[in-house]
Amino acid sequence: MKLYQRHLFVCTGRPEWPARIEQGDGYLQILAEAIATCQDEMPFKVKLTACDEPSSGPGYDILVFPEAIRYLNVTEADFSTLVEDHLIGNRLSPHLRRESLPGRHVFVCVHQARDPRCGECGPAVAQQFRQTLAARGLADSVFVHQTSHVGQHALAGNVLIYPGGDWYGLVTPAVVHRLVEEHLLQGQIVATHWRGRLGLSPEQQRALAGLPVRQDSGEKGL
Repeated sequence: MKLYQRHLFVCTGRPEWPARIEQGDGYLQILAEAIATCQDEMPFKVKLTACDEPSSGPGYDILVFPEAIRYLNVTEADFSTLVEDHLIGNRLSPHLRRESLPGRHVFVCVHQARDPRCGECGPAVAQQFRQTLAARGLADSVFVHQTSHVGQHALAGNVLIYPGGDWYGLVTPAVVHRLVEEHLLQGQIVATHWRGRLGLSPEQQRALAGLPVRQDSGEKGL
């Protein structure tokens, strides 16, 4: 996967979004443009994604990883503050309401409008996660969300596990039990489906996976 060091999820309360959230008009596009405009000033590379988690008020809540915090009711008028304080200043904003995010969070891409494969694969994977977590008594500590595009739809279903930041691909409902048992319960990477990890360059990811480092890999990802 490409190098990303910080991941923002906008809580839209629904599992459908425009094919490209950065071009869909309204809140998501304005936030994406605010981030893109200031990307060169940010100490970390930022990825923006939408998710189906409901927001808590009239604005939109924004989940931020790896910090595992939730900014509450962020309006368009707050974007400059969010970007200046957290994304450029690299600190929790003292001007925006926030709370810590407990537990771990599983994000599954279901972005039908961007790629039908994710729209077909993702919902079944998310449902299997919910069922497996409930059966293992983990439903109160591991939370499942459906998301917009995260890249590499050829690898659908795509699953992200935070705050650790591990990304998995080619996940089917039959693979979910391995991610729960091996990754969530035992803390082990499931190497056969591992795509990479937030905060690591492609070269560092390949080294962690025990693969040869490609001299021309740059940020093309795995």
